[in-house]
Amino acid sequence: MHNKRYLIFLLLIILSARLFSISKIDSLEAVLNEVNEIERIIVLNELSSQYIKVNPEISYDCAAQAYELAKKGNDKKGKADALNNIGHYFRKTYDFEKAHENFQLALDIYRKLKADHDIANVYDNIGHIYWYKGDFSNALDYYKRSLGMFIALEDPKRQSLSFNNLGSVYFRLGMYDESMSNFLNSLSIREEMNDPLIHSTLNNLGNIYVRLSDFEKALEMYQRSLDYKRKANLNTQSTLNNIGNIYIKLNDFESALRFLSEALKINEENEDEKRIATSLNNIAIVYEEEGKLDEALYNYQKALDLKHKVGDTYGYANTSKNLGNIFLIKKDYKQSDIYLQESLEIAKKIKARDIIKDVYELMSKRYSEINDYQNAYLYKNYCSSLGDSLFNEETSDKIAQYRTNFTIEKTLREKEILIKDNQIYKLQQEKDKSWKLTLLLIVLLLIMIAISLFYNYNKKKNLYKLLEEANEKLEEMVDVRTSELVKTNENLRKEIKVRKETSNKLKSSLDEKNVMLKEINHRVKNNLQIISSILNIQSRSSISDESIKMFTNTHNRVISMSLVQEQLYLSDDLALVDFNRYIKSLIANIYGAYKIKHSRIKPIINVKDIHLNINTAIPCGLLINEIVTNAIKHGFNANKKGEIVINMKEDENNYFHLEISNNGDGLPDGLDYKKPESTGMELIRILIIQLSADLELTNENGVLYKLKFKKLKN
Repeated sequence: MHNKRYLIFLLLIILSARLFSISKIDSLEAVLNEVNEIERIIVLNELSSQYIKVNPEISYDCAAQAYELAKKGNDKKGKADALNNIGHYFRKTYDFEKAHENFQLALDIYRKLKADHDIANVYDNIGHIYWYKGDFSNALDYYKRSLGMFIALEDPKRQSLSFNNLGSVYFRLGMYDESMSNFLNSLSIREEMNDPLIHSTLNNLGNIYVRLSDFEKALEMYQRSLDYKRKANLNTQSTLNNIGNIYIKLNDFESALRFLSEALKINEENEDEKRIATSLNNIAIVYEEEGKLDEALYNYQKALDLKHKVGDTYGYANTSKNLGNIFLIKKDYKQSDIYLQESLEIAKKIKARDIIKDVYELMSKRYSEINDYQNAYLYKNYCSSLGDSLFNEETSDKIAQYRTNFTIEKTLREKEILIKDNQIYKLQQEKDKSWKLTLLLIVLLLIMIAISLFYNYNKKKNLYKLLEEANEKLEEMVDVRTSELVKTNENLRKEIKVRKETSNKLKSSLDEKNVMLKEINHRVKNNLQIISSILNIQSRSSISDESIKMFTNTHNRVISMSLVQEQLYLSDDLALVDFNRYIKSLIANIYGAYKIKHSRIKPIINVKDIHLNINTAIPCGLLINEIVTNAIKHGFNANKKGEIVINMKEDENNYFHLEISNNGDGLPDGLDYKKPESTGMELIRILIIQLSADLELTNENGVLYKLKFKKLKN
């Protein structure tokens, strides 16, 4: 009775709040002293829930009062609600141990009351605690429990939230196939319900596309998420932060800094220390990429202190790794080792495989710089092994399958409806057929009766004789026809069996060839990388500058071929190379080999929707390698600044037009590429011949190579 009165009263409060623009908190406080003790517990718990986001201290006071009243009146439900709200307060103030303790006490009471919805809700809350502590295994366990209960309760809105939480945990664990599956399940439900929280799932899908290096798709997801948030007038900092990170990947540091600074401003206004730390970490990455190491070091250190303060274990490990990299660049190996080891220990503890992989790569670089090639090679192998486990063939196939399943889900539902309609149609046909057969039999029977009556008196004996002969012939015909049908059915079964076996063999053969081709590409890539590593090690032991240059040039040529194999291995189409992605990887490798900063020589790459077979991609890649290397070595001496521009397109006649230019020093006077005097120019001449390309060379205000060629046959 009391609860019923309270519900009616609460409805009147909400109605009056809407009519007179009074907040829900003000409405609840207005009736707090006008309700009885049982209703007061409910109102205090509701006030605690409302205050948790705007004033955690008042939220705690309301929950504490509700707890004491519930304890005094033996109100178990009110007591459990108060403990749950107190848990939220401690989580908000980063005291995760006390938060976990109060959530567990609330859970014990809800279980005794068999309050399934509240139990599922607390499972989510405990999962959040483990998430913040970096204990992803336990977080996964509680989020799964929550999902199971919300499925049983048929609550799709909370199911979508649980799927989203599970996807986030799998993402942290580097299990991107499972992460994609859960996020797509969440997105499907939220699109169907038009749930405003769809922005969260879109944001998380963008994070996966970043891991898959599909930055255009990631940017699309983040932009959709940002649009939803702005329409709903929600906090946009996390999405702004993610868009800033994409622009870092695309080397557009000005845009990256603009988005990240906007996110930082929002976090500072909200006094959200955890997200402030994230923004500072990402801004430091921009400064690091621009070569401003002192600014990067300052922001990383501030981020690290805040992450330690709020207990963000994963974020602390990530920022510690970034600090180790800064000191590695500064050649301060002692400080670098301290931060990298701390990052590695934490990452192993929380099973953050992406951070572990990055630390192994930095450790390999660190030992390589001090000529300890044994340890450098050891950590490089660790890194490669972990990288293969993060993006193996099975994971890629699963992700592709989940995406395909999501896009055809509606089609499948429509197909099920059509199948049901078809079954009804078949049943109706069978019914009609049965009725027609019955009618036909009746007609035949009447005819036979009429004939029998007509000839009954005069030709009774003859009629019997004729009927007997007709029956015998009919039986013979039936037997013959039955025998023919049996043989025909047997032949059809045999033919179907043979065709099925042939089809299975062909499919198995095709699968084996695809696997073999992927394995060949993978092994060729690995062998080329081993050759590259050997050349790199040999160059470090060489004394002569000329020898070092020779090894560096050869190393870059081997890498350019290795990158083709890597693109084939990662591609869904084993015959074609995504040349846009390939050129970006190639330029990044050349800049790394010669330690060229983007701020000094800016690379501009305009290549879209170009896919080449291996016979065309390798000579074309080697040609770009030679021309860009010559530009860096001879066109931009004495720290000269400038640009290297690579444009490529395909015309309607299937000709490829490749332009490579730079605004550095031009080629020496009298130089004829057809009569080369250096190995590099000789290679350029040979590769142009191999491509059967037309070359137009311009030597004004720098150098411009214009090539026109067709795709070579496999």
